[in-house]
Amino acid sequence: MEELTKYLAVYFTGLLGIWKGIPVGIAMGITPFYTATLTSLDAISSALIVSFAGEPFRRWLMKKYGTKNMVHKQKKFNRWLQKYGISGLGLIATGLIGPLISLLIGMLLLKDTRKFLFYLLLGITLWSFGITYLAAPIVNWIKVMM
Repeated sequence: MEELTKYLAVYFTGLLGIWKGIPVGIAMGITPFYTATLTSLDAISSALIVSFAGEPFRRWLMKKYGTKNMVHKQKKFNRWLQKYGISGLGLIATGLIGPLISLLIGMLLLKDTRKFLFYLLLGITLWSFGITYLAAPIVNWIKVMM
């Protein structure tokens, strides 16, 4: 039962982002594979829930933040988008600013989000496993040193 509690803690901490779920899993002594899997599954499930909210959620965001504010940000975003493309946003921004913020930006500024969603989910998986497998040995080395 204690193991299940650890796995659930990592899974639900992943709701806050992959940068929060991974340290919890490593601190609880869960293997890197399970930590990365649970964190990525949670980030993927929360991204899918937000993306399936679809057009009503997009309209609510536009009403809340205003179209004038978004037009200004869209100009900056379009320069970055032309340089790296939709795949760059999905793969790079997912790890740098988090999957949910990347998804919100994509939902606000992109017309077709299907391709973006694919790269976002791929980015979540790659970043989760990459960060976990890079951080786990460092944390273990620090534990040994102390």
